[in-house]
Order: sequence, then structure tokens, then C-alpha cells
Amino acid sequence: MSLLPGRFRASSRRDLVIGAITVVGVLGLAFAAPDDVGILLAALAVGAGVGLLALSNPLLALLLVFVSSFLRTAQKEFVSMEALTPAFYAMVLALALAVAQRAKQMPRLGVIEWLMTVYVVWNVLSMWLPHEYEAIDPVTGASVDVWRWIFSGVLLPIVVYVVAKSVLDDERSVRYLLWTTVAMGAYSAWVSILQFHGPKSLVWPSYIVDSPNWKGRANGVFNQPVVNGMILVIAFVVCLFLASRPDTKKWMRWALWGLAGLLAYSVYLTHTRAALLALVVVVGLGIVFAAGWRRAFVVSGLLGLAAVGANASTFFSSDRSAGGVGSSNEVYDRLNIMATSLRAIGEHPFVGIGIGRFQVYNTYEHVTWSQEIDWNRGLGIISHENELGIGAELGIPGLLMWLAILVTVFWALWRAMHDLPRDTFLGAPLALVGGMAMTVLVVNGITVDLRVLDFASMIPFLYAGMVVGQLDRFNAVRFTARPGAAGGGLPGGMTPDEVSAWYDAHPRDGADRAAGSTRGRGGLVGAP
Repeated sequence: MSLLPGRFRASSRRDLVIGAITVVGVLGLAFAAPDDVGILLAALAVGAGVGLLALSNPLLALLLVFVSSFLRTAQKEFVSMEALTPAFYAMVLALALAVAQRAKQMPRLGVIEWLMTVYVVWNVLSMWLPHEYEAIDPVTGASVDVWRWIFSGVLLPIVVYVVAKSVLDDERSVRYLLWTTVAMGAYSAWVSILQFHGPKSLVWPSYIVDSPNWKGRANGVFNQPVVNGMILVIAFVVCLFLASRPDTKKWMRWALWGLAGLLAYSVYLTHTRAALLALVVVVGLGIVFAAGWRRAFVVSGLLGLAAVGANASTFFSSDRSAGGVGSSNEVYDRLNIMATSLRAIGEHPFVGIGIGRFQVYNTYEHVTWSQEIDWNRGLGIISHENELGIGAELGIPGLLMWLAILVTVFWALWRAMHDLPRDTFLGAPLALVGGMAMTVLVVNGITVDLRVLDFASMIPFLYAGMVVGQLDRFNAVRFTARPGAAGGGLPGGMTPDEVSAWYDAHPRDGADRAAGSTRGRGGLVGAP
């Protein structure tokens, strides 16, 4: 018989197991990478601490995924392991734990989510099914990581959309997301402007100036001008949104307006037509739909027109390195790729050529758009049009599923713009921000297959999920049964203004009813 109490014995066994695992881990690192064991141990300790915090707080876990995706390329300067994948699984587990503990509500699943589920299944089936061409790099012969295509372009944005609906459930959590986006945009503008106007020693990571993937263009921390342009445009919109809120202090409002100007200039420095077009489109949407805060968009539009007019000869030239938008070579590339995509859809209309296989198909089955275009333009590269790339690899059913997701998400955002109150932080203006983020996705998808760019695929769906979650909670209050009925307490069929007034009069009750008596829990600080 042991002299130790049962509780002490269990604790001792647990400590022994943890100690043994730690010793094995340290010895393994010392054996595998003796020169880097110090930094690896430090990274492991920080990662373990952050991971434990993330598991206890789904909002922190979601923001960790957001930041990990933003810094995925930069972190390779320190360690080869990426943080995004473990952060993703930690986020899913954190939400599951929060739902099990009733700290968060299970996100409402509707038509959009079922379409997303079917689309994920179709992508996985495409990975498993046999196809004419193997998923390989036609130049090196190395295998293409097809699962990474699914993770980055399908699973990550869809899961983040669902998690955002549940986690971003109050003003505080939404503000954390918005200000994180502003910080990312400010940093991207910083490195983009200094890349051109120095001092370059203040640019980190150093590859932005030392070994950019696209010379003469603002690549940002992603080393990719399209993705850099996307965060700059979305952060521009968020700055104008926050500056227009009545509770924003005057000095902060001016700071946000100034940052918005730097962000717009940084978009120009990307010398990327898709990024510039996205900026023009969101400014136009703001002029049309931003009731109560459109003045900033009008001023931005006028300043943009003045800048183009003053620099017209350069802006419309074919010199991409100087910011000209008249270069035709990239247009020819995309036209030939589009012709090859249409050929693939015609030859494989049902199951497609297989996910992750367009590059090899475009090497051996490449065709030209017309006889006037050099046949070599666009040869042997991935699709540069999002929807046609999906259609070529997943067939017409996969393309229809993707289009159905886009249409239903935009419809939900449109409803949110019309149904949510206009005078609350989580109301119609925020819905317009979500709609603009999704518009940025569509505009950039015209020239790039965004499925290989995890941050570009994720951030629009993150913002869309945030908005659709507000709409679900708003409707849960708006259409509550009449007093006296089961679950009653509010008159049914209330107008948006009536619900907004009711929220103001009953802030705690409204929050509890909208979030299942859990509102306020699971914030960044954690459940009480």
C-alpha cells in the first residue's frame, strides 16, 4: 500500500509524464538541430504558452490565426515550421471547448454553410480521384501539395467564416479584429513606402528590399503585391469606418484619416492593377452606399482623380515599374491562360482536371487566345483567374458550388446592410465593410488564383462571417415570439429602429437573448 494520498499520486504521475515528454523533446531538439536548439526551445516555450491561452479563448485563437497568416512568410526568417496550421486547429478546438462550456453559442448553420460543406467535400474528392495528369511541378517534377491547396483556398476561409460568426459576437471582439487589421495595414504601408523612399534599413523582413519576388513593386510582408494590395485596401476601408464612428476621439480620427491616405498611396506602390481596381471599386461603393459616412469616400475619390490627372502620362504608360497600367504582356498571359482554362472545362466538364493540376495541364495542353498573341505567353503557370481556375480543376459542378457560395454570402451581406440598424457600431455601416472585403476578393480574383494565397482567401470571409453573425443575432431578437409564448419577452416582427431602441433600453437583456445568455463571455480576457 502506498503512503501517498490518491490525489498526490495522480498529480505526481502527471508531473512525471510531463517531465518525461519535456526531456525527450529537449533531447530531440539537441540531436536534430544542435546549433539552433536555443531559439527552437524559446519558440517552443512561446508557442506552448500562446497555444494554451488560445485554447482557453476562441477570440484569441481566431486572432492568432489571422496574425499567423499575415506573418507566415516572414516567420521563415526565424524557423522553418509555420504557425498557421497549428493555430488553425487550436482555433477549431477552442471554439468547440467554448461551445461545450456554454461560453459561446454554436454558430447558426444555414444554406451558406451547407453549400460550403458540399464544396469542401467536392475538393477532397477531387484530390482522391484519379486524373489524367499527376499533381506535379512540370519544371522540377516535384509533387504538388494538393492538401495545401485545399487548406489555404477552401478549408481555411470557410472555417474562419463559421468561427467568426460565433466568436465575433459583441462590439469589443469586433473592435479587436478591426484594430488588428489597422495595425497590419499600417505595417504594410510602412514597409511599402520605405521600400521606395527609404531608409531601406528600417524595412523588415529584409527580403522585401533584398530579394523581392516582384522587383519594383511593393510586395509587403507577403512578398506578393496582390496580397499586399488586399490588406492595404481593406485596412483603408476599416480606417474610414473607425474614423466615422461618433465615439472616436478627434485626434484618433485625424490619425486614421492620415493613415488611410498612406494606405491608398501604398496601394499605388504595389503597381498592381487588381489592387488599384479594388481601391477604385470600394471608393465607388462607399460613395453610393456609405450613408452617414460617405464624405471620406468622396474626398478620397477626388484626391485620387487629382493624383491620376497630375501623373497621367506615367500612370497610363506601359512601364509597370513606374506604376503604369498600360502594359499588355500580363494581359496576354491571362488571355492565354483563360483559353487554356476554357479548354480544360470543355474536355473535363464534370470532375475537371483535378485540384492542383492546372500548372501541369497548362504546360502540356496550353493554347493561345488568338493568333495575334504569342503562344508562349502564360505557358506553364497556375491559373490567373480564380473562377476559371476552379472550373478547370473541379469541373462545372465545383465552379457552380463556388459561385453559389459567393452569391449567398453577398446576399446575406446585402440583407445585413438593409436590416441592421444604421446608428449602432455593429449595424449597417459594418455590414458595408464586410461587403467591401468580399468585393476585394472578387476583384482580385479576376487576375489571380487566390486559392494558393491563404491570407487573401481568408480575410474577406473573416469579415463576411463577422457581419453575418451580427445579422443572425439581430434576427434572433427581432423575431422573438410575443410575450407569454414560449421563449417570449419581445414583440415579434420589430423594425430595425425598434430593435435598436430596445437594445439601448435593455443592453444586458438584449445581449443575453441574442447570444443565449453568454454575451460578454469568452472575450479576449477570457470568461469570468
